[in-house]
Amino acid sequence: LSAVRDPTISAEIAGMVTKVLARSGEPVKKGQLLALIDPTDARHQANVDSGEIARLTALLAQQERVVARQSELVQKNFISQNALDDAVSQRDALSSQLASARSRASLSQRNVGKTAVVAPFDGVIEVQVASSGDYVKLGDPLFRFIANDRLRADLPFPESAAPRIKVGMPVRLLSPLAPETPIDAVVEDIRPTVGEVNRA
Repeated sequence: LSAVRDPTISAEIAGMVTKVLARSGEPVKKGQLLALIDPTDARHQANVDSGEIARLTALLAQQERVVARQSELVQKNFISQNALDDAVSQRDALSSQLASARSRASLSQRNVGKTAVVAPFDGVIEVQVASSGDYVKLGDPLFRFIANDRLRADLPFPESAAPRIKVGMPVRLLSPLAPETPIDAVVEDIRPTVGEVNRA
């Protein structure tokens, strides 16, 4: 028997593991905090991006006032249309920069959230890979996680039985641990490999 869902929980951001809150063999609930990665760098970047948004917002507001003033002056023929067009171009450029800064800030805030490692669903910590003090890179494994709510049974069978077994056929499984509780399932796939030793 093997679990259908047995992901490896990996680091989504680089940094030092500051705290591990789950150990091998512990059952955990969906959303439960498993570990913390130092958020200092991610928070600094989020603060820098917030400051850039504030700066660009102020510049854009100022440029909007310039465009409004120059629009009035063009109507009174005090300045040329080219001067107004330049002001509008600068306003549009600032608006694009502000949109980019907001996207970066959103990403920074998400990175701050990624410093808290949580369980993706109810299950059991099979193996704790990382420890407090470890420096992890993006994608490094932290925990091997398993959920036993759905299991897959891999059942070798004699080569001579192969023609009689089809995908979708019903299967009844009995466990020595609970012989009075049969498990009804179906054949999901047949793997066309033969064991070297027993020819199953």
